[in-house]
Amino acid sequence: MSQPVRGATRRTVVVALALLSATAVMPVAHARPAVAEVRQDFNGDGYEDLAVAAPHATVGGKANAGYVAVLFGSARGLSPAARMVYTQASAGVPGAVEAGDRFGSRLTAADLDNDGFTDLLVAAYGERWEQNGLAREGNRTVLWGGPDGFTTGKVLPAEGTGSFQAGLTIAGDFDGDGRRDLAREGLVTYGPFGRDGQPSRVQGDVKFADDDVLTVGVATGDTNGDGATDLVTVTRAYDRDPEGGYTYEVNQLLGSRGGVRPLTIVRGLEGPTYGDLTLGDLNGDGRADLVLGANSLRIRYAGAGGLTAGAPHVIDQDTPGVPGVQERDDAFGWSLSVRDVDGDGYGDLLAGNPYESFDGVSRAGTFAVVPGGPHGPTGAGTTVLSQNSANMPGTAERQDFFGSTTHLVDGDGDGRAEPVVAAAAEDEGAGAVWVLRSGPAGVTARDSFSFGARTLGTVATKAALGSAFPD
Repeated sequence: MSQPVRGATRRTVVVALALLSATAVMPVAHARPAVAEVRQDFNGDGYEDLAVAAPHATVGGKANAGYVAVLFGSARGLSPAARMVYTQASAGVPGAVEAGDRFGSRLTAADLDNDGFTDLLVAAYGERWEQNGLAREGNRTVLWGGPDGFTTGKVLPAEGTGSFQAGLTIAGDFDGDGRRDLAREGLVTYGPFGRDGQPSRVQGDVKFADDDVLTVGVATGDTNGDGATDLVTVTRAYDRDPEGGYTYEVNQLLGSRGGVRPLTIVRGLEGPTYGDLTLGDLNGDGRADLVLGANSLRIRYAGAGGLTAGAPHVIDQDTPGVPGVQERDDAFGWSLSVRDVDGDGYGDLLAGNPYESFDGVSRAGTFAVVPGGPHGPTGAGTTVLSQNSANMPGTAERQDFFGSTTHLVDGDGDGRAEPVVAAAAEDEGAGAVWVLRSGPAGVTARDSFSFGARTLGTVATKAALGSAFPD
């Protein structure tokens, strides 16, 4: 069965590998929020919606063409009955369905044109095109939100002379003006954006990493509470050291009224493994804290200066209150998300553990919800669920890699975010997505549901549904 496909989310992994396995293929409502949360409300009805990608899906007989599915929120929450599937053949979506385009390689949600509807930036890593006589590979299409969802779109113009144009792009309000911006290696484009895809202004020479290292992950959040979104990146050397393997480092780029400032290294977080990263306010102080997944949850709390040097607080499966046993290859923290799940005003941590084996089933996968609190997560009160848990749809199978990607979305508008968990390798690579419920006691599998190709009316074979949720 396929290995889990690393989708890129807000806490993005750009290089599709986890060094926990050499064979791997691939903002929170608080009492004092620092930056207004990006609501993923594509149709503007006041309820958050869920977008999920299947970049390897066959569309119109074209393998690896890809699609994006959207489930719309309501007072009763997300429902597969209120859904749309968007491909490059959909009305208003630019381009054409082609084999190998991988439409949905990466998703980024933000209201780019400042009209009150969340837009969706969809990367297609395999798209081949030309601009100004230069051959390009990979593009980014904005699907503009509106009352009926996505009915129009625009391929963003190429930036610079580089051939690959679908590199890591992440959204935030990097100058604190209340409008959403886009950042990628070397460039920040500031909103609002016109419907022609042009930004209001551009800031060049924004480096996510030093020249001799590779950026493998990035997350956004306001780490110093000044009202501007900050960037945190994880980097590693291009080549493996034959004696010591890879070493990962963490960098911070603070936002400001003048734009993104130069990077600084955050010392004390170096390590030989890396799965994912996310930013969210875990202790309710109005600043976004950093969580690194590396078969443990390594937490660095933010202060007035953002992230500073020092050893992280570590939670793993041997921490009191966390069910399970810490094992070398579980990949606890492979995927990470932070939002308030139980409505107590503190961000809670959703952590996928797709390599977890249990009940004699190898690498079936689980996920954990670790509650936040006034002192941050301690491990106490952690809930761990799998496909074999009571009231959970489905059955755990060998190499499902349940928990390969995770997301949190408040689909019913009650102020509590519902966990969404994917297994992109489910059913021999078809992929599937589970939507759970949340309440004052936290996450529950009761009244949860799952969906896949049959529900969506799409081709299942090797689609890898669940590869990516929006940033």
